[in-house]
Amino acid sequence: MRWLIFTFLIAFLPGLYSQEIKCTVSVTAPGVQMTNKQILTTLQTSIEQFINNRKWTEDNFENREKIEISMVFTVTSVTQDNDFQSTLQITSTRPVFNSTYKTSVFKFNDKDVVFKYREFESLDYTDGQNTHDLTSLLAFYSYFVLGYDYDSFGELGGSAYFTKAQAIVSLMTGKTGWGQTDGEGIRNRYFLSENINNTRFQVVRKLNYSYHRKGMDHFYENPDEARATITESLKTLQELVSSYGSGSLLQRTFFTTKNTELVDIYKGATVPEKNSILELLAQLDPTNAPKYQEIKK
Repeated sequence: MRWLIFTFLIAFLPGLYSQEIKCTVSVTAPGVQMTNKQILTTLQTSIEQFINNRKWTEDNFENREKIEISMVFTVTSVTQDNDFQSTLQITSTRPVFNSTYKTSVFKFNDKDVVFKYREFESLDYTDGQNTHDLTSLLAFYSYFVLGYDYDSFGELGGSAYFTKAQAIVSLMTGKTGWGQTDGEGIRNRYFLSENINNTRFQVVRKLNYSYHRKGMDHFYENPDEARATITESLKTLQELVSSYGSGSLLQRTFFTTKNTELVDIYKGATVPEKNSILELLAQLDPTNAPKYQEIKK
């Protein structure tokens, strides 16, 4: 499902494969009074090691194929019993074929992260069990990012990982941060998982594939053709907007991830193409309509 053009060439070369994810973690607690600030550094290291040292799939990944993830935890409170409350900004990227450019695939701001952590404790996780609230959270987002990444290489290719993420949501029922009313409106883990596994929103998943594999991966060899493909891919969201408006969570997540990149893509378009895409983007993503005006510059 990955870069198939390279599969035969590297299949028998030793030492090229590794875990799937390369995660960089930041943990800060601005304004929080703590007697032991060192625990933040220990927590950061523990999270990185947990994600980066675990084998999440049955597939082999080249080092250059690793999914890069950034996790930024901003701790808002810590109790004497080491109960942490935090926000989490997560971003994943993947390389664009035949270039050094990396495109953001998934970006999400989780406002309701709650877990307990004691310094130097082991972070363990087993599928189907809640051994630790923190590792269940990390596993959920690891599987979610894997699903998004696999979808970007093959149409609906990430289904198995979204199913795993959904299983974690079901397991965590009743826990803070995992319910329908947690977080910020529908911007929470429950609705992320519900929407991504709901056939009503498969058009967004299919867009993920056509935008990346048919569009971005050809951008450096034929930018005009790639741009046209991306435009046609975006048009597939019009029916979703007609049914659910522009506020569906997956659609909002897509444009949160892609709005800056879309400006860069269409700055090189013709004037008629710019006018056409601005009209389309105003319909699909009215929140960022002022930003898209930069396309004209």
